[in-house]
Amino acid sequence: MSRLLVSAAGLCAAGIAVAGYAALVEPNRLTVTRPSLPRPVPVRTVFFSDLHIGRKYSPAHLEPIVDAINRLHPQLVLFGGDFFAKLPTDRPVLDFDWIAAQLRRIEAPLGKYAVAGNHDVRHNSLPEFYRLLKAGGFTVLWEQTAQPLPGLEICGLAPYTHGDALRRTGSSAYRICLCHMPDKARYLPLWQCDLMLSGHSHAGQIRLPVLTGQILPPGGKYYPYGLYQPQGKDRAALFVSRGLGVSGPPMRLAAPPEIVLL
Repeated sequence: MSRLLVSAAGLCAAGIAVAGYAALVEPNRLTVTRPSLPRPVPVRTVFFSDLHIGRKYSPAHLEPIVDAINRLHPQLVLFGGDFFAKLPTDRPVLDFDWIAAQLRRIEAPLGKYAVAGNHDVRHNSLPEFYRLLKAGGFTVLWEQTAQPLPGLEICGLAPYTHGDALRRTGSSAYRICLCHMPDKARYLPLWQCDLMLSGHSHAGQIRLPVLTGQILPPGGKYYPYGLYQPQGKDRAALFVSRGLGVSGPPMRLAAPPEIVLL
């Protein structure tokens, strides 16, 4: 009986330690990922996504994230959606002027572009998303394209897109599609681009056998994290980021927050 008690106590202590790490350590362990793409991006590009700024992921996290981005000396910066967590209830902790000032500190000579995520359109949050990102020096693309320089085109899609804007892209030498939800890659006309960048899934956020597959969000179940070629080798690569903030439980386990350098 005493051995059982000792084992149970050990398991309990281990569980507490893991939970403490997941809640207090890993959400602050910012990493930089450098994926090896089949067709590399022609300019030095940083992609980040899923800040979920709010009560669970304080705006104070933004300052070291901006510092980390600038240390990478990007020419182009792209944001993949879900800036807000739950704007109506989180508004009291959001100093919009300070947040915009942090976003303005991001240095990218070829520009800064963003798309909205599902959290950014909920509860009539989209006008605030546009206002804040614009004040931070970002161009928000909603079913629109932009050309930071000749031969490079960015197509930004709405979170619940049908991909119409992607069908209208030109014949630039390199085309990037920004789309918050990665599972859209199953249906989008990916022959129209070289690279699709997404977030949304947080790689499960808490990566455990069996459990992770159950908690992946709709729109992020087929391609939860990493590099894919969902429509074959002759079409676009898809890279799905783990993102930065937290959604649901304020924890991360085996899925540290990341900035992506392309």
